[in-house]
Amino acid sequence: RARTMNASAPSGTFGLPYLGAYPSSYVYEGGFPPGFAWGLGTAAYQIEGGWNEDGRGPSIWDGYSGAGGTDPDPQMAARGPIVGAGAHDHSGAVACDHYHRFRADVQLMKSLGIKHYRFSVAWPRLLPNGTLEGGINEAGLHFYDELIDALLAADIQPFLTLYHWDLPSALQIDTLPGWLDRSIVRRFEDFATVCFHRWGRKVSRWATFNEPWTFVVLGYGTGSKAPGGRWAEMSANPYTAGHNVLLAHAAAVRAFRQYTAASFPPHEGARGGVDDPWGAVRPQIGITNNMDWREPLTSTEADVAAAERAREWWLGWFCDPIWHGDYPRSMREALGDRLPVFTDQEKAALVGSADFFGLNHYGSSFVVDAPNPPGYGTRDPSTFGWESGSPPSYWTDFRARSILSDEMRAAKAASEWLYSVPWGLRKLLSWVKRRYGDVPILVTENGWSTRGGETVEEGIADGARVLFLANYTSELRRAIYEDGVDVRGYYAWSLMDNFEWERGYTERFGLVYTNFETLERHPKASARWFAAVSARNALVDPMPFAGAAEGVGAGACAREAGEAWAQGAVFMTVVSVACGAVLFLWLLGCAMSRYCRQPMLHSASGLTGMIAVGGLRPAGAHGGADEAGRRGPAGGRLSGIPFWPRTTWRRQRDLLWGDEDGQTDPRLWGRAAMGASGEEDEEERVARVVEAAVREAEMELRSHR
Repeated sequence: RARTMNASAPSGTFGLPYLGAYPSSYVYEGGFPPGFAWGLGTAAYQIEGGWNEDGRGPSIWDGYSGAGGTDPDPQMAARGPIVGAGAHDHSGAVACDHYHRFRADVQLMKSLGIKHYRFSVAWPRLLPNGTLEGGINEAGLHFYDELIDALLAADIQPFLTLYHWDLPSALQIDTLPGWLDRSIVRRFEDFATVCFHRWGRKVSRWATFNEPWTFVVLGYGTGSKAPGGRWAEMSANPYTAGHNVLLAHAAAVRAFRQYTAASFPPHEGARGGVDDPWGAVRPQIGITNNMDWREPLTSTEADVAAAERAREWWLGWFCDPIWHGDYPRSMREALGDRLPVFTDQEKAALVGSADFFGLNHYGSSFVVDAPNPPGYGTRDPSTFGWESGSPPSYWTDFRARSILSDEMRAAKAASEWLYSVPWGLRKLLSWVKRRYGDVPILVTENGWSTRGGETVEEGIADGARVLFLANYTSELRRAIYEDGVDVRGYYAWSLMDNFEWERGYTERFGLVYTNFETLERHPKASARWFAAVSARNALVDPMPFAGAAEGVGAGACAREAGEAWAQGAVFMTVVSVACGAVLFLWLLGCAMSRYCRQPMLHSASGLTGMIAVGGLRPAGAHGGADEAGRRGPAGGRLSGIPFWPRTTWRRQRDLLWGDEDGQTDPRLWGRAAMGASGEEDEEERVARVVEAAVREAEMELRSHR
């Protein structure tokens, strides 16, 4: 893609940035604030397996997905054996077998340079029937002891989510219907307290819940996620379950702060790394909510108001009580007694109950006003039925309808709900700042799906995912430096392909390919790109990675992203031009090698890597300035192509190919090259890591062809 940006109006008013002018290309350069956290995430039920081992009790997702050969829920979209994966079926019974392979998975993360890892704890693995009275499973505690210790030994900071949807089945029964019952608040507080006392000295970042909206609307509303079935009802259940989730969050945070107050003397914190966004501070706790951005289709007052209602019914529903003390006014006025009420004591417990704002985001859509008929949500006293003829539903309560533009539809993932709209992330982050102030934000999920039936050769060549991540992080960076949003970390979803809830294994979100027959892991091109970004703490040109993934350069990468120009004769033209450009750069490099007294790169891999680290950068990508005044290595131009000064070329040559006497150590690819002081120059380290990431991506691809 071109590295230019469509013009947009200045920020600072409602609806901005991008009021009616949306970007179609993104900038792939510039750094992030010091200490910015780059990480990957997973969830216990999606990767662990071992569903009935070592004392673990069943969860609602075991029953919903049909683990152990039971009948899955009718709304489980994928069921039965996985084609080409032997006895492995569309449940979480085996998943990625992380329960038995966690040490290798930690070493895989270490090899990719990952420094932050977000994961969840399985409630039924610790408390098999969900309660303290039912006993604590020491084998489950021991598993997480070893996982956390392995992460810390690998210099990876753990981020622990307490609840990622796997409620113990014993708490979802007729007499105790899960999150519909107020008693669940105390049960969750007990579970959370066990975790705090066990790992509070080792884990510095915690989240109480992952995406309450998803499991209360889709689990207790539509029934398309667990528990579903007889517990699914759209007019009241989502609001009842959501209310209890918020009360449970407040109770868990209270227990957490009581624990930390008693366990940490002043100025002492949990174990932390030097790159931690908060530094060595007391442990932090928050909650992770989610929202797909909702943009008004027109500038009419009706559409603008409809878009705001849609945001309030999604994100404001769970965030306003924590930052403002109550539900959004629009919800109170529209729902009446269908929306539970907080007591003054409950409001006080909720306000300030998050040290950071966890935010999951994937796609966006436009919104238009969609008024409800007269009598909507009102009962007829004579018949006790609904005056409008049908019961109200969460989906129609906020009187807004989503619409996808042609551009959005053209950038569709394998998931039916996921469309790539990078500018939506920037707008969402700016909205959070306007509504909740300068709260520290962690983007805790963001990712792209491909089809589950991919072979390993197809799966690791994930150019579309590389571009998705690059475009979204580009917009995230603009939110930080141009809109003043306090974003402190970004966790891509997900570490590896895994169990995708009701979709089973028909979709893949991982940066690492999982072979569900052999359970082998293979890093994808996106993992190499992410490793390079994390190492630099700066954006990295995705084209060498996406192009390498496709095997024919940027033309095929654009094809995978759905670009119309990469089809037919136009595609062949692009390939021809790309080949001509590679030949031109090679000949130019030969001439420069004489001028710079350095050996010419001997492969396309080396040339691609040279482009990635700035040796030969595309026009318009030179300099890398950001708003803080930082700039990449200065250099000159030869025939309009920027290049690095001779001294930098020599340092890079010595690091990767040997010194002027030809002394080359192939082990330099696997370790740091140290100077006379014994410390690696930062510029050299960045060049080495990025170049090695490109080279490893290409080697991985060639090994499967």
